[in-house]
Amino acid sequence: MSPSISITRRSSLYSLPLVVALSLVGSVPALAQNAAWFGLNVPSGLGDPHQPVVDVSAVNPAPASVPAGEEGYADLRGAAILPMVQSIVDFSIQSRVAGEKSWGRVTGFPAAKATLEWTAQQFRDAGLTEVAVQEYDGTGAMWWPQNWEAKVLGNAAFGAGSMDVVLGSALPNGGSEIPGGTLTAPLAFAGHVDDPLPTTDLTGKVAVQLLTPAGGAYSERGATRDRSQQLMAKGAVAVLNVVRQTGNMHVRDFANCNGPCFNLGTDDGEFLMQAIEKAAQSGVVEQLQIQLSLQASALTGLKGHNAMGIVRGRSTENIIVNAHADGWFDAAGDNADGLAVLIAMARHFARPENMPERTLVFVASGGHHSSGLNGPANFVSMNPALTASSVLALNLEHIAQFRVVPGDWNVESTEQPMGFGISNASPFLTDLTRRGVERYGFRLNPDIGTDTPGDLGGYRPLNIPMVQAIHSGPLYHTSGDVFGTISVQGLERAARFYVHFVEGVANATRAEIAPQ
Repeated sequence: MSPSISITRRSSLYSLPLVVALSLVGSVPALAQNAAWFGLNVPSGLGDPHQPVVDVSAVNPAPASVPAGEEGYADLRGAAILPMVQSIVDFSIQSRVAGEKSWGRVTGFPAAKATLEWTAQQFRDAGLTEVAVQEYDGTGAMWWPQNWEAKVLGNAAFGAGSMDVVLGSALPNGGSEIPGGTLTAPLAFAGHVDDPLPTTDLTGKVAVQLLTPAGGAYSERGATRDRSQQLMAKGAVAVLNVVRQTGNMHVRDFANCNGPCFNLGTDDGEFLMQAIEKAAQSGVVEQLQIQLSLQASALTGLKGHNAMGIVRGRSTENIIVNAHADGWFDAAGDNADGLAVLIAMARHFARPENMPERTLVFVASGGHHSSGLNGPANFVSMNPALTASSVLALNLEHIAQFRVVPGDWNVESTEQPMGFGISNASPFLTDLTRRGVERYGFRLNPDIGTDTPGDLGGYRPLNIPMVQAIHSGPLYHTSGDVFGTISVQGLERAARFYVHFVEGVANATRAEIAPQ
């Protein structure tokens, strides 16, 4: 059997230094080519990015638990919340229809502002007071890609009829630039992100590296960025990250690789790696080239927006309930589900019979995904008197997505489990959380920690306890984060859990919330 470059993680040749594998392949006679692209299946593009890339047809989570006495809480029913998720996602879809290639509810752009204006109207309709959309200025510049393409160039050496192949899932990473807008270079497979750097010469080549996230791509940020920088230092003119997950999704993350870097979805990536292998076997790997184009700029003068509304309680002390409104792509689980539950909670507490002991400040924040436009930090600075009376900040984020199992990509009939953080480890808040999980079946991991990353950082200057549940599952920051992956039962579980939690905090003493 002729030796070849393998893209299978467990193969013996894969573990060889790339220079050795290439030297072995170089001794193989060119193969006769009777079909286009070595007979490989050519990927069909991004497909419909508003439909699930996983099979959700048989997913049916258990109904939400409704304790006696709470049957009448109509605002908290999943069936009442789900249409709001769709309305929020629709703002993202409209941005794509309008021609935004980097679509979504991105702060600084019209879709995000429209989402927050819609949210403010939901607050008004619910009867909240002091409703406002507050505008603030961005700081610094935000890198923004307007247009791009990754095109593998056809060549008769790869088989008759081998036409150019556009890799539809290609997405440029933050900070990427191509002087002159276009580069064309040969391809070189550079191994897995976990492998030692290849010893082969990468000068003037586009390096292709593979990563296989154990969960979401979030966990691979550091390793992928660092290795990309090292490949660039070895002479690569660009890096393509093949994110082996499922389908052909856009995948974000892995910014700042010291050169132009793009992420590829699974289908595009598998085709590209197989084409490199086949071209090497045939002795034509130097003829296999890719053309990358990118138009990106540093945007300044952007405006961010927060929507706020208040439910006055019996006390002037308040609890901040936050959910970020912006998101990449359709952003159903990051964070249309959290925003929809925020609105449901506002409706619930605005009813006279549900008046809380402490005042509730509902904030739909911007800037979670846009540099220099952090919404919570601006909310604090713009509302000093209000935030000075705050006793706790609660953040709703990524709270009702189906559980997707990496590897086989099956979808379970439950929600993605979340990590729960209580910044000050208050025993009262910890016990309140555990009682809520038992009461409503909200999907939290067993251990409760103190880590509260993300949006809550903007509230840190208030020096108050901060609480949130969050996950970074397999669909995190991908175009696969769509409406069809949201659990209607999970929305209800989340809404009921958080109402119970807020009621507990509203009635607690300061010493219980923030013990000394």
